[in-house]
Amino acid sequence: MVTEPEELIVCHSENQCSMVTLSSVYERLSTDALNGDELDSYYVDAFEGRGDNPIISLKRRLNNKPAGKLQILFSGYRGCGKSTELNKLQREISDDFIVLNFSVREELDPVNINYVELFVITMEKLFGVVGEYNIRINPQLFKSISEWSHTAEIEKIRVLTGEASLEAGLEAEVSVPLFARFFGKMRAAANASSTTKKTIIESIEPRLSDFISHCNDLVREVKSKLQGIGKKGLIIIIEDLDKLSIEKSEELFFNHSHILSSLQTHVIFTFPVSLCYHSNAAVITGNFDEDFELPMLKVHDKQGNPYSAGRDAIYHIITCRIGTECFEPPDLVYQFIDMSGGCLRDLFRMIRDAADNALNHNRTRITLADYTKSFFRIRRHYENTIAEKRVNNEVLTSVEEYYEILKAVALSETKKVDNTGAILDLRHNLCILGYNDEGWCDVHPVVRSILQERKLIS
Repeated sequence: MVTEPEELIVCHSENQCSMVTLSSVYERLSTDALNGDELDSYYVDAFEGRGDNPIISLKRRLNNKPAGKLQILFSGYRGCGKSTELNKLQREISDDFIVLNFSVREELDPVNINYVELFVITMEKLFGVVGEYNIRINPQLFKSISEWSHTAEIEKIRVLTGEASLEAGLEAEVSVPLFARFFGKMRAAANASSTTKKTIIESIEPRLSDFISHCNDLVREVKSKLQGIGKKGLIIIIEDLDKLSIEKSEELFFNHSHILSSLQTHVIFTFPVSLCYHSNAAVITGNFDEDFELPMLKVHDKQGNPYSAGRDAIYHIITCRIGTECFEPPDLVYQFIDMSGGCLRDLFRMIRDAADNALNHNRTRITLADYTKSFFRIRRHYENTIAEKRVNNEVLTSVEEYYEILKAVALSETKKVDNTGAILDLRHNLCILGYNDEGWCDVHPVVRSILQERKLIS
C-alpha cells in the first residue's frame, strides 16, 4: 500500500505561519476568490505588478457620495483576481455601506440569462436585506407590490411558483419573508426549466416598468432608513457577468444597458473585458457612469523581457499560501509564474495539477517532471479552445484564421491588434492577454508554445 507523502511546507505569510502538507496545496491554491478570514491570511497587494490600482478610484467614488446611484462597469481578464479585489473592497466599506453581492453563475443560469432575471434576484436580495437589518418598510409599498403580483400577467407566475394566494400583510414580519420567498421561487423556477423561464419573462416584460419602479421604491425605502442602522449607502455588486459568452454579453449590455443602469443606487457590474474592445463599447459605456479595468499582472514586458515587479508579486502570492519548499529546485516556481502569463487562475491550476502528480508518484516535492505534466495538461486545454466558430452551421472563423492571428500577435513588435471579431474571441478565451501601460497585448505563453510546436513561430 502506497502512503501519501506528508512533506511539510512552511507558509511564509506574515499572517499565516502554520505548517501545511503537500496535499494541502490543492486547497490553499483554490481558484475561488478570497473571502472572509482568507483575505487576512492570503491577500497580497499586487498592484505594483499590475501597474495601476483602479480600486482606489472606485472606492473614492463610492465614499464621496455614499447615498448616490453610480452605475459602474468593472472589467478584467478572467482569472486575474477581480472577485478577490471586490471582496476586499466590500470588507473595507462594510462599516458605511450595506453591500448586496450576488453571483449570476451561482444563482442564475449564465448560459441562458435574461436581463429581467437580474431584477428578480435583486428584489429577492433586497427583501433579504430588509429582513436581516429589520428595516421598517412603508406598508403601502407592500400593498403596491402585492397589487402588481395580482395583475393578469403576473398571475401565471404566482401559480407556477405555488404562491397563488400571495397576499401582503400589514406587518413587515409577514410581508418581508413572503415576498422574499416569492421572488426566490421565481428565480429558482426560471433556472429549473427553460419553458418556465420563458413564461416568467413573457409575463413580466409587459409590466417591466412597473416592476423596476417597485424595485426602486424598495431601494429608496432601504436607503431612507440607513441612518437608523448606522450606514451611509447601499451598493449592489453583480458578480460573474464577465463569464458570459460574447454573444450573451453583447445582448445583455448593448441591448439592455439602459435598463440595467436604471436602479437608483450604486451598482457594480462585472463586465467582460472583450466588450471593452468591441465596436459597441462606446455605446455601452455611455449608459454607465464609470468603467474600471483591473490590469493583468505582467510577467514580461512588451519586448518579452522578464518584468520583475509582476513576477515578484506573483511569487509573493504563492509563498504567502504554500511557501517554496514544495518545489525542487525552489526556483522551479518561476517556470509556473512565467508560463501563466499573469493569469492567477492558470497559475493555481498548474501548481495544483503538478502537486497532484507528485503525490500520485509518492514524491515529496514538485519536480520538473510534475511541472511538465501540468504544462501539457493546460496546453491541451488551450489547444482545444482554438476551434472554428460556427453560427447556424456556417463557419464564421476557421481554425487556420485563428492561428494566423495568433502568429501575427506573437511576432508583432508593437503588440497592437485590430479589434476584429476573431480577436475578441481570442481575448475572451484568454489566448490573447492585454496589459496596461500603452495598452499592448500578447499571446498567452502557453499558446505561444502551441505556435512553436506547430512551427508557426521559432
